[in-house]
Amino acid sequence: MANDPTSLSVETLFDVKGWVAVVRTGGGTGLGLITAQSLAANGVKVYVTGRRLEKLKDAEMQDSKSGGSIIALQMDVTDKDSIVSAVKHVSEKEKWINFLVNNAGVTSVNYGKAGQPTGSVQEVADAMLNNQTFDDWISIYKVNVASYYFTSVAFLPLLCAARDHGYPEAGSILNISSISGITKESQNGQFSYNASKAACISLTEQLAVDLKRPDLEVRVNTLAPGYFPSEMTPIGVEAGQAKEHFRTKWGIPFGKAGSSRDYAQAVLNFAVNSYITGSTLVIDGGWLLAHA
Repeated sequence: MANDPTSLSVETLFDVKGWVAVVRTGGGTGLGLITAQSLAANGVKVYVTGRRLEKLKDAEMQDSKSGGSIIALQMDVTDKDSIVSAVKHVSEKEKWINFLVNNAGVTSVNYGKAGQPTGSVQEVADAMLNNQTFDDWISIYKVNVASYYFTSVAFLPLLCAARDHGYPEAGSILNISSISGITKESQNGQFSYNASKAACISLTEQLAVDLKRPDLEVRVNTLAPGYFPSEMTPIGVEAGQAKEHFRTKWGIPFGKAGSSRDYAQAVLNFAVNSYITGSTLVIDGGWLLAHA
């Protein structure tokens, strides 16, 4: 089938100008901020949410070139009333949203500097038993899994409303998981975190199935990133040493952390590709391949 060449240009393929999005950043920093900035840079009106409004305010901006913007909105994802209140606020300002990104997450405790416990069977069992509590597991699931569910379903009417305002499809959902939800390693004993990220992927697949029905047709996908610029990645590694540093310390075959550009490209692809749902994209520089 012949195509108009202009319909396959980058500008057309990734045209999101005039869209409305909600990005749960957890505080207007890190990968959530990269997501919001990449959308705003392409003409999207982005509501960024988190508990700390003053931190979110630092992320606010208006892009005079693209027409996009970032607007702070307080929302506690562990409080259903707060989620409903945020949806009400957006509904009063917007008639629809095109993209919801669930990005907020928390990490868990691990073995610590001592690493995997050693000694007798009883010593190993005691160390693993006492390393985490039931509350550690419950609190991390509350943020990394349950909040994704409640936020997604709360915004469902606004996502579906996109079709009523000239868009060919309903808005879609992108859940941010992690390579930790796919790897078979505990990564130094962070069992509850890795299990929660695996649960996030499972939740995504279940939502994708349930929301595919004709009266909804909401796409749901997940992005599983590896190491990207943050407090976790080293600062000040000299250019000549960087590749070997990432290969040996972080186990990344390509010898580098991901960049803002790498991440933004993946996010935008999920936003605009109307034929992807129930999918998980790993973006990790070959980390999983190296640890298979």
